[in-house]
Amino acid sequence: MKLKYGKILLVFFTIFHHQNTFAQSFDEEKVAMTNFVKRMYQSSPFEGGKVMEGEEGTYHVIAIPAISSASSTNEKKAQETASTAFAEPFIKFEMIAQMENPKRLLYYCQPLSQFVKHIYQKEAFDGARIIASPINNYFIAVVSLDPSRYPNSALMDRAALMKSNQQANTLFNGSKISSNLIIVTEQNNQGIRNSSMEVVLEQSMGYIEGLAALTKFELNNKKVYVFYRALNRKNESN
Repeated sequence: MKLKYGKILLVFFTIFHHQNTFAQSFDEEKVAMTNFVKRMYQSSPFEGGKVMEGEEGTYHVIAIPAISSASSTNEKKAQETASTAFAEPFIKFEMIAQMENPKRLLYYCQPLSQFVKHIYQKEAFDGARIIASPINNYFIAVVSLDPSRYPNSALMDRAALMKSNQQANTLFNGSKISSNLIIVTEQNNQGIRNSSMEVVLEQSMGYIEGLAALTKFELNNKKVYVFYRALNRKNESN
């Protein structure tokens, strides 16, 4: 079943936008980050993508030679470089410096995982969202689980993936889902063993494939999982 993102997005289109509420502190943070990246480049020039660990955080940086006088062309080259240099998607590219000896343009790249985690830490949420950026649009599914309800991490990981697919099906296919946590008691020669199993029942017009794990982290005694899929802009307008 082909997905028609355009029709769905007219019904459900929750977008996260960057907000610069504290402009002064944001500017100070940006200056500190830029100075740190420039110092690192001057001490060890490079071309391509590089992850830099600073005191204030982790920075993903692209260094490319200027290939055009048009900033959009250089930015496109930075995006192409990032897609091969790093494993995860990015939602923002910003040129922060033009270096000499050798001449390079330095771009700061914001990972999608970093952006989602920052948003979640400000206001926790579960469910499906669409994140719109100048580069691409992404569907994300956020699932938070209580580790005490699962006997092991492998079962919890599987439950998170199932729930993320539920969220995608609900958004795109209008599926109806019900789930139950079943406690199973077994007796053998060594005594009684308890285990748990989550049963998910779903009625759906189709199935969403292609969700990939983006990141997972712990917050407020919960394990938070984030899955994603890139959305084709051409399909959105159909």
